[in-house]
Formats: sequence, structure tokens, C-alpha cells
Amino acid sequence: MDKIDCHGISGIILAGGLGRRLGYRNKALLKLGGKSIADYVIDALSEVTENILLITNTPDEFVQFNLPMFSDILPNSGPLGGIYSGLKNSKTSYNLVMACDMPFIKSCLFRFLIKNIDDNDIVIPVTPDGYHPLSAIYSKNCIEPIEHLIGLGELKVTNLFSYVKVKKVKFPDSDPDCDLKVFYNINTYEDYIRAISLFEDTVL
Repeated sequence: MDKIDCHGISGIILAGGLGRRLGYRNKALLKLGGKSIADYVIDALSEVTENILLITNTPDEFVQFNLPMFSDILPNSGPLGGIYSGLKNSKTSYNLVMACDMPFIKSCLFRFLIKNIDDNDIVIPVTPDGYHPLSAIYSKNCIEPIEHLIGLGELKVTNLFSYVKVKKVKFPDSDPDCDLKVFYNINTYEDYIRAISLFEDTVL
């Protein structure tokens, strides 16, 4: 399938978390089926864009992926700060922002979001679990509002909704090839063990 370039979109992978609940292990580098979780995220993004960059404060751990890497511009600002650093360093107006710990992510989610860009600044999927701000589209119009929020110490990503044009889209989990499992993320060792089980069930 062709790359989507009508909006000049980039992929931004956030890999700045400390992995406290995983004994400070780097979640992105955990293995699943012989590949790292970062590999799965990169592979999925590569199906829709050639412009992929990585936000990390430990670039030595990601050299093997041969991607442009940038550190947090505003440290200790959580995911909102990661989004900010990605948008500041991106060369495109629209950007797919992805967490680094989603092993079952698929490009069908990205295509769904891209179709809903219109003139919105954020396109965010909604499921019964709520919003998914780390698998959403952000435009560069979010940069100044994020600076403002971080300056106020308001680091919750959804606080940004009051400042820009947002489209909340219900994720169509009726597609058997793109179900809610795409949003599965790994925060704890138990999550990782379950991911291994889910992966084995998928390939069997």
C-alpha cells in the first residue's frame, strides 16, 4: 500500500519513559516474537510515512534503528513534553504521535486517523477505555498551547483540548484485522507477560 503523503505527515515515537514499574527496563526494547516492541511500532509507522523520528533521552540505546533522535526540550514534563519535543523537531504540519510500548499497533489505526484530519489540530481515537492521546495526530498548532500548559505545570495531555481544534473519533473495532488490541500497551511486567501470551495466540 502506498505511503500517505497528502498531509505531509510524520511519525513521532515517544521513548522517554523511565520504566519504573518494569524495574527501569526500557519498554521499547523488550522482545516479543524475536523483535523489540520498538520494531513493531516503527514497522507500522513505516507503512504510512517515511518521516519517523524518536524522542528519547537515552539515544545510545536506540542507535540500531537508524532514526533521527531528539531529547526532551523541556525535561520532566511527561508525555506532554515529549509531544512538544516531537512537534518542535518535526518538519511536517501533521504528526502521528505514538508511545513506544504498543506491540500490537497496526497501520490501519493510522489510516483511520489520517482520514479524519480535515482542518483539526488533534485527531484522537476514543474507545470504551477512554481517550488514547499517545496514539493520536497532533499539528504544529499545538506547540504554543503546550508551552503555555507546561509553564503552568499542567501536564495532562487532555488539558490541551481547550486550546486547539480537536476531533474525537470512535475507533471502529469491527475490523477483524484492526481490533482494540492495537491499543494494548506495556507498563508492568504483568502486562509484558500477557503480551507474550497474546502474541502467541495470534501466531498460532
